[in-house]
Amino acid sequence: MSYRRQVIWAGIVFLTVSVLVLGVRPMIQPDEPRNGIIAAEMVESGNWLSLRMAGFHYYEKPPLGYWMIAASIQVFGENGFAIRLPSAIATGIAALAAGILAVRVSGRREMGPLAFLVQATTIGPLVLGTVANLDAMFSAWIALCLVAFYAACTAKGRNRIGWLAVAGATSGLAFLTKGLLGLAIPGITAIAYLSWERRWLDLVRMPWIPLVTSLAIVAPVAVALHRSEPGFWEYFLVVEHFRRFASPDANQHGEPWWYLIALLPVGALMWTLTWPRVWGGLRRAGDWKSGIRLAVAWIVAPLAVLSMSAGKLPTYVLPLFVPIAVLVTLGLMRAHEQKLALSTWSRLSGRWILRALAIVAFATAMTGTAWIGLATIWGANPALHLIAIGCAMLIWAQIDVWSWRATDAKSWLMRTATAPVAVLALIPYMYPDAFVRRTQMPWSVLEAYERALSESGILVSTSQLGHCVCWVTGRRDILIVGRAGEFDNELNLSQDSARLVTLEEVAIRIRAAPSGGIAVVTSPEDAKKLVETPGIASPATQEIHGDIAIVVWK
Repeated sequence: MSYRRQVIWAGIVFLTVSVLVLGVRPMIQPDEPRNGIIAAEMVESGNWLSLRMAGFHYYEKPPLGYWMIAASIQVFGENGFAIRLPSAIATGIAALAAGILAVRVSGRREMGPLAFLVQATTIGPLVLGTVANLDAMFSAWIALCLVAFYAACTAKGRNRIGWLAVAGATSGLAFLTKGLLGLAIPGITAIAYLSWERRWLDLVRMPWIPLVTSLAIVAPVAVALHRSEPGFWEYFLVVEHFRRFASPDANQHGEPWWYLIALLPVGALMWTLTWPRVWGGLRRAGDWKSGIRLAVAWIVAPLAVLSMSAGKLPTYVLPLFVPIAVLVTLGLMRAHEQKLALSTWSRLSGRWILRALAIVAFATAMTGTAWIGLATIWGANPALHLIAIGCAMLIWAQIDVWSWRATDAKSWLMRTATAPVAVLALIPYMYPDAFVRRTQMPWSVLEAYERALSESGILVSTSQLGHCVCWVTGRRDILIVGRAGEFDNELNLSQDSARLVTLEEVAIRIRAAPSGGIAVVTSPEDAKKLVETPGIASPATQEIHGDIAIVVWK
């Protein structure tokens, strides 16, 4: 297969599993609508240094990630596709970084599309790359930074200076996306790698150019943001970094030290089962030793530091999948080229397991899920979902057969990476909506009452549903009733505190009969309390849909 065909093939796979499916799945709150409304408010106000979430000050992250989402909204409008597109593009950039690193380590051009494909079909980056979050963008900057650092380590003269400048600039962009980890992860990786290589002089010489270029990137934005939001940096650095590192809050659950380590093999599916063979191949790849060391340092050093944090989120491991993809590519290619023994059972078992799963899916489509002890998984057309899964499994099994007919390692790995594409492309369509509470996917309920909510004089919502109410109605003036959640960032700003109200205060406002009326989106229990409060007239609308109640007084 020619290099050009490799590139086209890799591009088609990426578009299939990461871009064309972006608008399929409904948004899941709070992350997606939160990031969407912050970016949308930038577009509406024209002030891209104003960090607001539904009108509330929101200082948890720097603005670069929101700028990228806002730019997408300007082009494609306020919809799920637009707010997820930057994550998908960033996922492609991270896969491209994996390809570049694999080429630089091996000196072989064909390794680029192969590593790109391995990264693009790894389940962790793939799934998070179709979610409107900042982690995919952050991981892309980290990947570019460390690839540039490795290029600098293997270059001399002006080329080395240029690569170090690129490493510093991308590290600065990572900082402007998520903060100090944008400097810490490349820094500890570089220290670990250079120490392993015993390049003691480079430990002293190499940091200065990246530090200067990262400062040149960060400083103008930092100064402008301080002038626009004077309390941002104090809150962001103290609360979002040091305090959360020592003591997790409600959004960062305390987890054991091994939590992130255990997530790596899960996130590395579909390639985890190849790791023993990868290890065998890497042991025979002494000519790639330096690059392999960088990849290992990139995994181990950040993982050690992140595991010390009291609060851990699954997304913390996302920057580590690029070096894993590179190691998988190098190891499998070397193992296949050197014809490392692989039992017939190992070759055949995967495809027969897939065929068995397909039969189970078809049987369940015809008989329902009760016989295997499962509740309904999908709200609509469950049989069709299961048939699609069965067909995708059969496609995977058949491509696996085709892959082992390849006469060279490159074609074998290209086909192997392509085999699960049908299953991966189905993931957004297979979201188990029947298992998800309405408060996480309230779109059909809110959209049914969009006019009544958007036209009310006062709009009140719980913090759990506030992001979604703002997204559907376009309102940025909502009041939050009960627990404030992340609408209270401990900033103690009077204009924000005035919009945090109790149920009793909502009742007082209803009695006052405000112009345009009042609409409340809350729990059925709190809605009942309001309606039964003495002195309050009967509402014009009172609807309960599961755990969401909508009550409107006119």
